[in-house]
Amino acid sequence: MTQLYCPHCGGEMRTHDDSTGGRCPNCRLVVGAGRARAEPQAEVRSGGFMANAARREEAEPVAEADAFFALRAVAADLGRAVERLRMTDYDQAIRGGTPGPSVAEVLATFDTWKVARAAAGVHRPASVTREASAEELDAVAQA
Repeated sequence: MTQLYCPHCGGEMRTHDDSTGGRCPNCRLVVGAGRARAEPQAEVRSGGFMANAARREEAEPVAEADAFFALRAVAADLGRAVERLRMTDYDQAIRGGTPGPSVAEVLATFDTWKVARAAAGVHRPASVTREASAEELDAVAQA
């Protein structure tokens, strides 16, 4: 028996035999045989845990236009529609150097990731591109 870590939340699981699986005491995920990690993950990739951590940060809301612009830019870089952009992919892009508000700031502005994606997809005039001016982005926010 060895110490194992949950693949979902990265939390430490009670020592058990990985050949039989088990349940994570942190997130209650049923971990199948052979699916637990031998080493803790450097970064948790679960959107739910990321959202809860972002809400605990108590970030200040940002201008909707800034959030729209960043969401669209990351989605375009990944070759996806804004409505299909995952929070984990956005967070990874922002941490990797793409300019824009953090996940916590986006959630402070829109309350949920789903609302942020939907709003960014709806408020998308054809004239707004990655090189849009601040005036154009303000016009988007007021639309």
